[in-house]
Amino acid sequence: MFKIRPDQADALAEDDLIRRIEAWLRTRHPARVAAIAPEDLRAMIVHCFGVARSYGFYTERALFTFVIDMLAVGPCFHLQPKIQAILADTRAGEEDRLDRIVDDVDDASWDEAGEITDKVAYWDDVLAQARGRA
Repeated sequence: MFKIRPDQADALAEDDLIRRIEAWLRTRHPARVAAIAPEDLRAMIVHCFGVARSYGFYTERALFTFVIDMLAVGPCFHLQPKIQAILADTRAGEEDRLDRIVDDVDDASWDEAGEITDKVAYWDDVLAQARGRA
């Protein structure tokens, strides 16, 4: 009989979530991710998880949302002041904070969030670091 330790179960669950997000991106946004090698897309998703967790996000919905926002809006979207204030307010639950960034953040702030950093340079740096660890 096999025994799976809790940390092993967590790693398997995270790997499954990463694979599902990869599949979703490749199915729903093939043109956006076609040029990204599978190992690079995986490294980007793992990086997004780390950023999400720094704000106290752990659910699948929250991690998925963070990945999509970091890839679609910009990798530093979370540093836009209005968005960051909502994300950092850990008195509110994950679902509430996710809903609030959709409902309470105006279009101009979202536009600003997308321009905070050079996306290409940011992801190049993340991938260079990920390859350095490999």
